[in-house]
Amino acid sequence: MDWPRFGRVVLKPFSAGLSEEEWKGLYETFRDPEIAEWNGSSPLRTPFWLFKRFVLAETRRKDRLSFVILDEKGDYLGTVELYDLTPEEATLGILIGRKERWGHGYGTEAVRALLAYAFGPLGLRRVRLRTFAHNLRARRAFEKAGFRQVGLGPGPRGKEDVYMEVRREDFGSEA
Repeated sequence: MDWPRFGRVVLKPFSAGLSEEEWKGLYETFRDPEIAEWNGSSPLRTPFWLFKRFVLAETRRKDRLSFVILDEKGDYLGTVELYDLTPEEATLGILIGRKERWGHGYGTEAVRALLAYAFGPLGLRRVRLRTFAHNLRARRAFEKAGFRQVGLGPGPRGKEDVYMEVRREDFGSEA
């Protein structure tokens, strides 16, 4: 198991298969109204069996790499992915589903692990993301992980969005 890791977190690829507890954690994450709001979506109302089928279909796409974030004990924390993946770049998405762990650095560590993987074995040149301008906690975590703001404007979700990116040459080597 040579999965991406940084600090206290390990990124388990969906392709390695998820345990029942990891599936339940993922399902709860997408059903949580507060997390959905921060993600610019509505809470999931789909039954568990259908959710699993949809997620498995999405993770088989060639333009997406998805990981479950595990903490230092191997417990589910959330999910992180690269999507719109090309040989040169990708977009990052992350959800920390265990709200009691928000603000403790796990998200930053998960992003650092994913960026080291993206710029190392994957050989990407750039990773970008979009987040709500008012989500200061997420913006600070992304900046700690190496992202910088490259734009600001109205987003498709009706709120002001911040566009951020990190390039391979600007990514710290300590990952």
